[in-house]
Amino acid sequence: MRTEELISALAADTLPRQPVGWRMRRAMLVATAISLTAFALFWGPRPDIGAALGSLTMLKTLVPLLLLVLSMAFALALAHPGQRVTGHGAALGAMLALPLAAFMIALAREGQAGLVESLSTRSLVICLLSIPALALPLLVAMLRALSSGASLHPGLSGATAGLVAGSGAAAIYSLYCDKDMMLFVLPAYGTAIAGVVLLGAWLGPRHLRW
Repeated sequence: MRTEELISALAADTLPRQPVGWRMRRAMLVATAISLTAFALFWGPRPDIGAALGSLTMLKTLVPLLLLVLSMAFALALAHPGQRVTGHGAALGAMLALPLAAFMIALAREGQAGLVESLSTRSLVICLLSIPALALPLLVAMLRALSSGASLHPGLSGATAGLVAGSGAAAIYSLYCDKDMMLFVLPAYGTAIAGVVLLGAWLGPRHLRW
């Protein structure tokens, strides 16, 4: 490389780049539009969506949305070396513990027989397939946005991207799902989201390493 070319390359490298947070928000808006379009075409809202959103059933939409917000903040912190992430991680852990506690209470009340009965439905298979399918555009968007950062833990960043994508997809899918029992929602949604998290953890070191 000639001296002039080296100087040009170094100068180009100092040009300001779009912040990771801005890239993340833009990518997620596009990906959410894609997932919502797919949802409208292939799933659609449940017939009693109005009544469902006006009841406690709405929690199965709001909880994943809150989980999405917290996991996005954690992913953004991980993309900036040196930024403190303990607060974000603690908030995310507390958020994950709440539905788990509610599930344990429901399980203690209804027992294993109630769990088996709740999961013995075709809706379980639909849920386990639908949430990962709706999550794919969101996961791609998160990984592309995070690739502009400098995560020191690409596997953890990838897993967090998967949590963002899975939570967002679960919130969308909840508008279709007519199974509202805690003994169905947490195991089914949780398993589907966990699958996306594992996929993100696998892809992270391959796309976020720098």
